[in-house]
Amino acid sequence: MGTPARAKSRARKDEVEQEVKRLVARELHDRVAQTLTGMLVDVENFKSQQVGWDDVLSQLDTIQSSTRQVLSSLRQLLHDLRGEEIVVGSFSDALAALIARFGERTLIATELHVMPGWPEQLTSPASLNLYRIVEEALTNVKMHSGASSVRVVLEHDNSGDLVLAIHDDGRGVDTDEARPVGLGTVGMRERALFLGGKLRIEGREGSGTTVRATFRKENLVPEPRGKDIEEFAITGA
Repeated sequence: MGTPARAKSRARKDEVEQEVKRLVARELHDRVAQTLTGMLVDVENFKSQQVGWDDVLSQLDTIQSSTRQVLSSLRQLLHDLRGEEIVVGSFSDALAALIARFGERTLIATELHVMPGWPEQLTSPASLNLYRIVEEALTNVKMHSGASSVRVVLEHDNSGDLVLAIHDDGRGVDTDEARPVGLGTVGMRERALFLGGKLRIEGREGSGTTVRATFRKENLVPEPRGKDIEEFAITGA
């Protein structure tokens, strides 16, 4: 029979292994599966169109670019799992670039609003996880909403908590609790929980969808010494 200490150590090891599996699954979904799914949808839509040779070449360029993106995402994931150095960048700038690219690719009107009171600096984990939440929400808008516009807002509420909200004007999501929850939604909620926050998805038929994540300010901003600021890896966007 094993000692209590050994049993505790084994339980802790199992817990860490399960967390690693969840992390890898979440990252593979966010960085790879999203892009591959988008590629399949684009190809399927393209097959139903009347096109010329120039259109075919243009579509091949798009597929080639998306393939490079997937490879880059896989390489970056391997680097992250090895604990290699991450990329330094600004969260707000990276988010603005993500939203702009989304608008260019989908022709969905996009807006980013950074309201007064949103901190200028975030910790590395906050930057990365908030970015991935927005990325997943935008993917859902593209794949499922039929929206013509989407608005991302960074603000704070009356209690001083920080709020990330993504609004679209699409058909609205089914929020029935009995409805199976997709891996992307699970991933967004896990990322919010990781930062000590909570995430809700609200929607009404014909009235669009809102993804709203709320966090205590101290969970997102660095300590006054200013270390670990705005350093995070952004790939696969």
